[in-house]
Amino acid sequence: MPDILTDRKVAEASRIAKELHQGFAGVLQLPLIRDQRASELARKLGVGRMTCQRVVKLGGNVEPSPGLLAEVPGINGLREFLSALEHAGIPGQMLADASGAVDAFAVFLDDLGLSQSKLAEALSLHFDTTDPDRLLARRSHLFDAAAAVTGQSADVTISMMAIKPSEHQDFNIEQIAIRGYVGMRASGSAMPIRLPINMAYSDYRNVTSDEAAREPQELIESFCSRPLPSIDSRVIKAEHLAHIINPEHIPTGEPFDCFAMQHSHWNIKDMGRHKAIWLYVDYPTRYCTFDLYVHRSIEELNKVSGDCHLWGTSLLAPPEDLWMTRFADQMYFSSLGPGTDRAESSAYAHHKKLAEHLFNEYEWPASEFIGFRCEMELPIWRSGLCLILEEQ
Repeated sequence: MPDILTDRKVAEASRIAKELHQGFAGVLQLPLIRDQRASELARKLGVGRMTCQRVVKLGGNVEPSPGLLAEVPGINGLREFLSALEHAGIPGQMLADASGAVDAFAVFLDDLGLSQSKLAEALSLHFDTTDPDRLLARRSHLFDAAAAVTGQSADVTISMMAIKPSEHQDFNIEQIAIRGYVGMRASGSAMPIRLPINMAYSDYRNVTSDEAAREPQELIESFCSRPLPSIDSRVIKAEHLAHIINPEHIPTGEPFDCFAMQHSHWNIKDMGRHKAIWLYVDYPTRYCTFDLYVHRSIEELNKVSGDCHLWGTSLLAPPEDLWMTRFADQMYFSSLGPGTDRAESSAYAHHKKLAEHLFNEYEWPASEFIGFRCEMELPIWRSGLCLILEEQ
């Protein structure tokens, strides 16, 4: 089983790397060894050439990182090098900082109970699971694999919602929602594209059909590419729950944009302390953006946060179970503030116009709403971005 380093131990490794770098940087500037090649140092000091090559790395101008501890000679090699310098006439006090850093390195390894090679493995494991570039590279491989397996992928997945208290006597929540894809690709054998526009709102549970009054979805033709994708006549689970987009008239593999919009009313008897609204990543996508605009009267009563979870057999896990499915990987949550002034997105050039369309179509004043956003580059396929409203 690989050794797992805590953040505190990695920080300690970083401190020791800096001490070694500082201690040996001065040593390597001594006239006896300055500007000497490793082979020449080995001949002068009677130390192995490989040891000298690795010691020289301690004198570089690069900011030292914990990984330096895997590149330097072992404790015995470092001490042998310093001992050789003393035998060559370098006073001990001039080597004190380097010698102290070596001693600290030895104590660190001893406390961990690891050899230098095992430390290198543990550091590699740590950065494999925390370094943003490495994590992004892994998700890129997942995207390629999922797109190949499903025959479907999108450049951008977008979900956008606005919710406010309903003035209708039979309902307490009113919602406008947009769902769509930019640069969607589908092979000839792939299933039609599903555009779900739904709302999971109360205590992380699914809202039942009795509580929902969904109007038919409509394609937003001004944001769809030509030729327009066709609407499949099949129904998913319940009427108006989702659009089915059939790309049969679009050449195989050619990217197309499709967006649909829906107006709904909800009668949720028990709003609950936790309100969870989700964007499920149905298709492999390079980027996804989930925007939620809540009326000021709702925002004032709730704290809004974002999260990312793996789909499970139960799509709407209760709060006490969410820790089991959570990804801690590069999901960005932000507040957009009032209205749509800050609705731009680098992933989609027309994102702000789409947000303006959301409000203009039903003549809702955008200034009365506060926007929040979850976004992620290369989200894990079949995960879900979640915006959570929690009563304050």
